[in-house]
Amino acid sequence: MLTTAYPKTVRLKDGQEVVIRPLVSDDTDRLHSFFVSLPEEDRMYLRDDVTDVGLVRQWTECIDFDRVIPLLALDGDEVVGDGTLHLSSYGWAQHVGQLRLVTARSFRHKGLGVVITRELVALAAERGLEKLEAHVIEDSRGAVKMFETVGFKKGAVLEGMVKDRGGQRRNLLIMVNDVSNLSRIMEDWIQDSMVPAFRVPGDGA
Repeated sequence: MLTTAYPKTVRLKDGQEVVIRPLVSDDTDRLHSFFVSLPEEDRMYLRDDVTDVGLVRQWTECIDFDRVIPLLALDGDEVVGDGTLHLSSYGWAQHVGQLRLVTARSFRHKGLGVVITRELVALAAERGLEKLEAHVIEDSRGAVKMFETVGFKKGAVLEGMVKDRGGQRRNLLIMVNDVSNLSRIMEDWIQDSMVPAFRVPGDGA
């Protein structure tokens, strides 16, 4: 169960508004359509075959917020971003969460990735997590820059860990930070430079 209030309407850098809310059981078709619309190059680095509607249906029908917290960004009825916070309830990594994020190309460079990440960081703090990590391709400059913008730091490089669609090996970069640092950095960053863009209509800010 989530105690944070959703849905939330947020305004991006260009003034466009999107709605952020958790995944629900009837999101199968719209989430699958989003994944299918992604360029093959983007889907290449996802961990699952997201073009498989049966797999997407399994996600929407088996939502467990104690294992994975999935958030969607919607433009009208169309999914334009998907972010997940993966949790471990047992073992040596139960204080660590992993962020996964993908956005529609038409919504990149508008701050959508930052918005979704901010929400996931807040949910991680709410769950008492201490650290977060994100895995990105080392030479994916946009993804690396986005995570650096919100306070993540380069933790380790796993050489040749992934292959691109041409079979070429690429380095996997693990980016990390403390949840407390991320919460402070993101609030300061948005307050100092992005307040007009990220104001929630009607919140009195």
